[in-house]
Amino acid sequence: MFARGAGVPTTSSAAPAAWEAALASADLPVAYSLGKSPRPRLGIAALLPSGMSGEAELADLVLTERLTVADLRSRLDGHLPAGHRLVDLYDVWLGAPSVMAQLVAADYRVQVSGAMTSELAATCTTLIAAASLERSRQKGDGRAVGYDLRPLILSLAAESLAGPAAEPTPDTTLRMRLRHAQDGPAGRPDEVVLAFGESIGRPLELGSIVRERLLTTDLPEAG
Repeated sequence: MFARGAGVPTTSSAAPAAWEAALASADLPVAYSLGKSPRPRLGIAALLPSGMSGEAELADLVLTERLTVADLRSRLDGHLPAGHRLVDLYDVWLGAPSVMAQLVAADYRVQVSGAMTSELAATCTTLIAAASLERSRQKGDGRAVGYDLRPLILSLAAESLAGPAAEPTPDTTLRMRLRHAQDGPAGRPDEVVLAFGESIGRPLELGSIVRERLLTTDLPEAG
């Protein structure tokens, strides 16, 4: 059985180990990889970076026995890693592409301050209209590698935290849809916020970052 789950995880890069322990305690018929160090066949779509939370993360799990969704949910109940909540489960064809291979984009909700919402809304238009947004990333060996951020931005919007009918406020929610494929660089919300600051001529203060959901090729809106 090939199951796909959506849930709310913590912001820890140790999520795979936490899930492996949870699956073991739930006494599930989990399939294991071959080799000297067999591991549960659990595929997390995209690990959350440190400091970021998620609301609908995706993972694949391969079982050696066919279970109903209700049975699988019941067995997982009370065994999920701390800070996680199971949102939904899907029965997936065993020959289907993995969720990692189907990943194309992610939606983010980012709180910022340092500019009025109207100014940030205008900047959304400016950044989307840009031909390119050249930036660089630091690699683990200290090298700076240049890349174009613009193709990684699929959509941008700015919303006042006080609501559209309230007085102008320097606290804004930026909503971003960023490319997140396995065969190239993924868009990072913090780097988009840096691009906003460069466009308006002053840095923005970055608050919370929430990855609201991951989009895969089988979703109509993913394009």
